[in-house]
Amino acid sequence: MEQTLTPFDSMTQKRELQMLKTILPYIKGEQKKQFAILIKYMELQNTIQVFSQEDKVLSMCSVEENENSMLSMLNALRQFCTEKEQETLDMLANMFSMLETYETIFN
Repeated sequence: MEQTLTPFDSMTQKRELQMLKTILPYIKGEQKKQFAILIKYMELQNTIQVFSQEDKVLSMCSVEENENSMLSMLNALRQFCTEKEQETLDMLANMFSMLETYETIFN
């Protein structure tokens, strides 16, 4: 399972935050908890900033009109899943494809 940033993550997680997250395991004791909370607070601030810029939110939260959104969503999820989870996604994708074919035939 390869770790990939989503469009949302790439817009809200700056390079500096990734660096802070990298050093977190090396911090000792109670400071680690405080540091982790600080990192999450900074992520929240970045998220609020991104959502205050409407053009960025629209590009992050949109897919092409002609795409089957359910199948596209399932395919996009694959990169974050284990093999077993990918099998489940494949089963769901097949089910949605069959339902779509059924609707096409009978409508």
